[in-house]
Amino acid sequence: MTEHNDSSSPAPDEAATATPIPTAASEDLVYDALRNIYDPELGIDIVSLGLVYGVALDENGTLVVDMTLTSPYCPLGDIIEVQAQSICSSLPGVNQTLINFVWTPPWDPRTMASDEAKLDLGIY
Repeated sequence: MTEHNDSSSPAPDEAATATPIPTAASEDLVYDALRNIYDPELGIDIVSLGLVYGVALDENGTLVVDMTLTSPYCPLGDIIEVQAQSICSSLPGVNQTLINFVWTPPWDPRTMASDEAKLDLGIY
């Protein structure tokens, strides 16, 4: 008698180590996604620059991203907003993305940017 191995089911070890697919985006997943958006003038991602102040996903799938821009008059703010909405809308459990631009506290790269971004900006 030959043992039949069903290739459609994972081996026991594989099933135990498989990464579960999230049903809703975690805060880390949102921040990781936003790291793919670069300030067009500075060439540094918006998370490393410290432009993202917070994210919140409610039970209805509405993701609110509190963020700022390098200046209130940033001519490329619309581009960053569209990119953030697009990239976040593809995350699991996100039905709607709202970008909430806030200006308080004002962005200060000396205190808000990552160490790598500070090096790139010549702050150190």
